[in-house]
Amino acid sequence: MSPRLLLTRPLDSAQDFAQAALDAGWQGAVVIAPLMAIVPRALPVGALEGVGSVILTSQHAVGALAQAPRDLPLFCVGPRTVQAARAAGFHDIHQGAGDGAALLADLLAHPPAQPILHLHGAHLALDLAARLRDAGLRAQSAVVYTQDAVPLDAQGRACLVQAGDVVIPVFSPRSARLLGAAVAQIPDLGAALHLLALSPAVAQALAEVPRASLRCADHPDGGALLTMLRAVQAELEASANPR
Repeated sequence: MSPRLLLTRPLDSAQDFAQAALDAGWQGAVVIAPLMAIVPRALPVGALEGVGSVILTSQHAVGALAQAPRDLPLFCVGPRTVQAARAAGFHDIHQGAGDGAALLADLLAHPPAQPILHLHGAHLALDLAARLRDAGLRAQSAVVYTQDAVPLDAQGRACLVQAGDVVIPVFSPRSARLLGAAVAQIPDLGAALHLLALSPAVAQALAEVPRASLRCADHPDGGALLTMLRAVQAELEASANPR
């Protein structure tokens, strides 16, 4: 039996990753069962006044800049956020190495002269604005979306109850905690879970989740997770069809 791919990201992000996985050669079933829903919030009135550049640590924050000038410099956490910003018409874009810590290092190495604004979700893994202020920079932040937890749906539950291998990429510590809570509510867990963590922080948050294996990406971006996904698929298929 081919392994199944379970995606618990918000719907649009899950669909994007599902397509990328299929393009990369994933052969098994793909089950999308979000554990979070993104709910946009309007940018606070006057938030951009006097701001010289904006930090975006998720593609979900791009929509809050609908009325911003397209020459506004943006510091984006990784390629997905860059892609969303370019699609929205922005062109002065710095791409980070995939996570907030790397983007912070970039900003500290080349600090902007003008005030900077970080747009983010209500649940924040790293308070970049606070860290920048600690370093003497002028930085503020604003919540422009919420990441509301939603219960695992029937399709996701069925995926975990059924026997066989299930591969689950996990992109944030909060996603890891939500997954752990969802799995804990399934007493008849039948699947062998193979967890792919985006970063060591995510891997740590997955520590209590029952699993057959846990791997951590060597670089915090979707491309590294796809590389791990291909490797895990090859290993599972080889073990299911020994020569």
